[in-house]
Amino acid sequence: MKLTKTVASALIIATLCCGCTKTAETTGKVSDGGDKEYDEVLPEDEVLIVCGYRNEAWGHQSSMTYVMSDGKVYSSREEFESYPLDPSKGLTDEQRKDLLVKYTDPVAEFDEKDLKKIYHYMLQIDTDAEFVYADEYACDAGTHYTNVNIDGEFIRISEAGDRTGNLKDRFAKKVDKLIDAAFASANIKDKASVYSNSESFITTIRCSDIKTTELRRIITSTEELEAFKKDTGINLLKYDAFDYFGDPEYDKFGYICIAVEIVSYPDYLSVEDVSADAFIVSDSYTGFAYLEDPVIDVSEMEVKENMYVHVVQLPAYQLSDYDLFLNGS
Repeated sequence: MKLTKTVASALIIATLCCGCTKTAETTGKVSDGGDKEYDEVLPEDEVLIVCGYRNEAWGHQSSMTYVMSDGKVYSSREEFESYPLDPSKGLTDEQRKDLLVKYTDPVAEFDEKDLKKIYHYMLQIDTDAEFVYADEYACDAGTHYTNVNIDGEFIRISEAGDRTGNLKDRFAKKVDKLIDAAFASANIKDKASVYSNSESFITTIRCSDIKTTELRRIITSTEELEAFKKDTGINLLKYDAFDYFGDPEYDKFGYICIAVEIVSYPDYLSVEDVSADAFIVSDSYTGFAYLEDPVIDVSEMEVKENMYVHVVQLPAYQLSDYDLFLNGS
């Protein structure tokens, strides 16, 4: 990492933490109100706070944390030596949140009193205030940011990493500190990981030549890849995304594995209808995930079914992370 100016290493470390880093001056101080009770009515079923981080400098690192209006906190973190092939086909922040809520358990929960206090000061932030960056610039540090939802619009109140900046508003500074304190006091459990085209490569392929009853597998070698080809008729190596798998000099199997799952759906559904949107790894669920489940006619009339294979590239650092998937959980 190179710095255009001298920057304390603590800045970069703070960037990777769940809380929010801030250095820019604000227009004044705001009293914390002591033990005052705040009467604001929290909205229903909304995201109030989003903390995100992304860095593609040395492989892919990312995290997203969502604080819901009921205090529940959902979060994902991804890190491995790969890059997304086409991030434009990946997930939006809203879609990632939807998948986390649908498939995973909250990693923490903010106390209602603390959340109301944060919300009280959020509503007083000047959304037209200037966002001011410090002069220091750190190369390859990624970007960590905190956004808050004010009347349906997400406003960035702080940013750190490649650049460090803050919204020049005293209430924004107060909210940033309160969010940090809430995260610090929360008992945060292990975060999930969400792998989509934003982080890796995922696709669904129609097939018609299934010769196996093994519906799920983790492929870790060229031998296993060849066995998969014989069982399904699918040659993954013909896809650009699988360049260097099995290469004698630069074998991607050294740090990436391939998860596959054979599924069947009625033939009135298209491949777009049944394509998985992500692969989730969590304590409560590990496997392929849909933003919207394929709609299946529940009538008793028999219909022809088509076979498909979900495919995703995943980190191969700890294969036990995928035991729930292999066991069908």
